[in-house]
Amino acid sequence: MSGSRVTFLGDTMTAVVQGVIDVRTLIGQPPVIVGGLAVLSRLANPYRATVDLDLVDRLRGPAPHLEVLRSAEGAVPVEPAAVELPTRYGTVRVDVLEVRQAEIDRPSDDPGDRLHAAAHAWANDTATEVTIEVVRRNGERLEVATPIAEPGPLIAMKLQAVMNRSADKQGTDLLDIIRLTFDTGTRPVALDQISRLPASTANDIALHADLWFVRKRADALRWIRNAGGIDIANDDLALVAELLLSAARRDGVNLDD
Repeated sequence: MSGSRVTFLGDTMTAVVQGVIDVRTLIGQPPVIVGGLAVLSRLANPYRATVDLDLVDRLRGPAPHLEVLRSAEGAVPVEPAAVELPTRYGTVRVDVLEVRQAEIDRPSDDPGDRLHAAAHAWANDTATEVTIEVVRRNGERLEVATPIAEPGPLIAMKLQAVMNRSADKQGTDLLDIIRLTFDTGTRPVALDQISRLPASTANDIALHADLWFVRKRADALRWIRNAGGIDIANDDLALVAELLLSAARRDGVNLDD
């Protein structure tokens, strides 16, 4: 459920939420959550569970989050930038997405690299606190409050992530974008946030939206359906393209760049 509090029922999400609690203790601050858990926390109607945890690190602290987490007792490093972290409810994979200020100050010539840095910095800098709760089947409750990425940055991050993912993850990322764009709780927020972006980042969002939802629409639809989005039709992808491109439209935007 979208808002300042989200409650998950059952045991599926228990280890992930405990992972947020443990990460918070280890790094000494609330982690900024992105990825699947952030999507589920923002949607009015969550449609899937997640067993992984993704967080952003702007590298402003005394030590990188990844370094701290990998030094935890029982932690197992996973390349290139993740760790399997033991919790009392099982092991959780934690991916740390690092953003260096130099990537923001001196943007890459590659639109994908630019959007990766800009979207993750945007997610980190605008994240708002959400209380995440799990009510287990035995009645036990876990709760943690931490910053969660907003809908607009989540769409931007996932548009960029599709390029470097396996086919099943590509489908999940694209399906997340569709749900965030269509969900009554996230659609107006996401489109408004994208509409207020600087032209450079809006242009990179437009390039990626056009790539996946226009030029490679047939591939995208196949990946989405293979990832469980059997209710998604070609017209849905066309509408996502229309909404995102409209929100990202600026004077001088050139999709051929």
